Amino acid sequence: MARADKGSQRRGIMHSGSFPGEPIIMNWVHAIVVLALIEYLIFCILVGRARAKYAIAAPAVSGNEMFERYFRVQQNTLEQLIVFIPAIILFARYSSALWAAIIGAVFVLGRIIYAAGYISAPQRRGPGAGISFICEVLLILGALFGIVRSLMAA
Repeated sequence: MARADKGSQRRGIMHSGSFPGEPIIMNWVHAIVVLALIEYLIFCILVGRARAKYAIAAPAVSGNEMFERYFRVQQNTLEQLIVFIPAIILFARYSSALWAAIIGAVFVLGRIIYAAGYISAPQRRGPGAGISFICEVLLILGALFGIVRSLMAA
């Protein structure tokens, strides 16, 4: 059940019962992180299916171009998650949880566009990669700005 303390009421922030003082909007940020992880697991499943379909025995990661496309989507997404997850959490904490959730949702959509483009033709991966990269840059810079602002106010 949502509740608000006096200071939060003035700022229009309701708090969830999950953690004391945590804004409800953080639930959306956490949901986006979970969606990104589910997306990654789906990409892993697709790699497993491609491994079977194109007869690529583990531990090999090459030997068929189509398999390699699926594998690169999964690997690149893993590489992006290393940046995305801490960036979205820090952005939400120090800048705006609402904007973190929105940018995070765009990131997840960007990864879908990236996967569809790369699997169909590697040269079509650009738009999805660009969307993902821009989202990460926004999250990192926003987090940095919020942290610096917080340090200056202390």
